Amino acid sequence: MKRLCLSPSDVLDFTWDKYQRKVSRLNHPVVIAWGLTSACDLHCIHCAVDAGEPNKDELSTEEALMAIDNMAEAGTKHLLIAGGEPLLRKDIFTIAEYAANSLSVGINTNGFSLDRSAAQKLRDSGVNQVRVSLDGAKPETHDMIRGKGSFERAVEAIRICVGLGFPDVGIEATISLLNYDEMPDMVRLASDLGVGVFEAGDMAPAGRAKKLAHLCLSKEQRGEMLRFLAEMQETIPSLIITSELPHIFIVSEEMQNKCTDIYSKDVSLGCGAGIVGAGLTVDGKIVPCPLGLQVEIGDIRKDRLKDVWANSELLKRLQSREVTGKCGRCEYQYACGGCRGAAAIAGDPMGEDPGCWYEPDLR
Repeated sequence: MKRLCLSPSDVLDFTWDKYQRKVSRLNHPVVIAWGLTSACDLHCIHCAVDAGEPNKDELSTEEALMAIDNMAEAGTKHLLIAGGEPLLRKDIFTIAEYAANSLSVGINTNGFSLDRSAAQKLRDSGVNQVRVSLDGAKPETHDMIRGKGSFERAVEAIRICVGLGFPDVGIEATISLLNYDEMPDMVRLASDLGVGVFEAGDMAPAGRAKKLAHLCLSKEQRGEMLRFLAEMQETIPSLIITSELPHIFIVSEEMQNKCTDIYSKDVSLGCGAGIVGAGLTVDGKIVPCPLGLQVEIGDIRKDRLKDVWANSELLKRLQSREVTGKCGRCEYQYACGGCRGAAAIAGDPMGEDPGCWYEPDLR
């Protein structure tokens, strides 16, 4: 596919216009990513939240159901339940079923406890999206990262979910120097397993991975990873091949052509932290992003999410996309915007993304 011949300033103008129109209509958190528990049945070496034991202040079942009502009142459309490992909550099926009455519900799992019985209960509860973590194309790699026997359990969980007909089954991969060279085989495995989505992000030096900073991708490798994903998308159109990183817009000609076409309704908002949605921590704190940007802007136990979304000064700043540094002089400011979580870890949620390899054409 040929890229449209637009100057950097044209790209900025077209994407700014689409960004403003879209964000002006997003007066509610479309997606909430909820870390339901800190409990986990694996001890992954790269776990960004250092999961293991349950947090003593996790929401009770009653509080969890009230939180779901709070989300629905705020206009939330999709709830993504994560952890830790959410399947370790004894009330997970109660929570999922209740949520499915008013929201679209997805679950992120390592797959270790997702046997046929648990998968069927999720299906019966109304869960329509499943994401299973898979960090290698072979047992040796995945098990080195997540624990002995976890590869076979994850692959079997994927097969079960595909077989049960979940509307949306996908793989989430965390890429580091431990599995960087396996990405082609990982994508092929995803295609062979029949999932609909392969989503890759790179390991962040947070949680247990703080000690593994030497295994994080360089800026250049992050760019190469995203270019590879964009190229593979053209090769395997039946599989959605993407990344949680907003920078994928920079390397995807297809996304750029659609989003810079003034006659197309397609739009890329880039980093969605505080724009498309927010995060909810295990103890009920409302944050713009459940990973890097864990700045408390509310408490689901006592605040209306609707009011937090309307009144938070940090959310207003994020939605303005008035970022600084390299991100603020980039032609992709409104279609990418850089990872706000990475910027926050570096000291300023509105600063430049320290992990971006791209050098803007605008000055």
